[in-house]
Amino acid sequence: MQMQESNQAILAFHGLTKAFDGQLAIDDLSMTLYPGMVVGLLGQNGAGKSTLMRCALGILDVTEGQIEILGGTSDNISSAQKELIGYVPQQPFGYEGFTVERALALHRSFYPNWDGSLEQEWLSRFQLDGAQQVQRLSVGQRQSLALIMAMAYRPKLLILDEPVASLDPIARREFMSDLFDLALDAGSAVLFSSHITSDLERVASHVALMRKGKLVLFKEIDALRESVQLVSLKPGESLPEGLVVLNRQQDKLLVDHYEAAMAPSFTSVTPMNLEQLFMELHR
Repeated sequence: MQMQESNQAILAFHGLTKAFDGQLAIDDLSMTLYPGMVVGLLGQNGAGKSTLMRCALGILDVTEGQIEILGGTSDNISSAQKELIGYVPQQPFGYEGFTVERALALHRSFYPNWDGSLEQEWLSRFQLDGAQQVQRLSVGQRQSLALIMAMAYRPKLLILDEPVASLDPIARREFMSDLFDLALDAGSAVLFSSHITSDLERVASHVALMRKGKLVLFKEIDALRESVQLVSLKPGESLPEGLVVLNRQQDKLLVDHYEAAMAPSFTSVTPMNLEQLFMELHR
């Protein structure tokens, strides 16, 4: 999945470390997102995904390192920059006591670039009635409302923490398709976490795989399929130069930077989809 990327980073992590009570939640992580990139963040619970997003938004202070966001830094995000950022946390927010229509009207008032037609299209798609009370919405409906509120002003940076976990499969697939189109059309960058690997494979341009606070892999998704393989080394053979071992289980090695010319060193080479890669990495 190729795309043109501007040289101007939208979001960049430089040696980011975050500790809670002396325990590392994020360990020396560096990663840069450019316009048009849709980065799927994958990792087990506790890998540091939500912490990474909250640091990017300045909700959490960093322990070490720096985060650049839309030309500024995460510890000093201006009002103008906030108007260019969309965020959906794992637990959708309040607005109790509001109808859907009143909640959207209040939210809309903060964003001069609000796209009313996009709002109406997604209200219809998610089957949200403007007269409904927010506190009476289901979890999936609240998540749908949060997505509309985060995306209807076409932000330059969209950060989504498990954004579609509560949506039904049809709504989820349609939304993820829209997400990718929005990023390309608006020249936005998207960072989203999901446990649903099929969603990541469908729409992500890049995959960032975290394990225990470390960024283990950050690659364009097509390159990931070619360079990460499960291999078995032939007896007496040494590991080809340049290969990086990500995990080892008996005679099976999960490796990065694999090239076809290395094949004679192995008794088997097994390509994997994203779910298989994730399972092998955590064996």
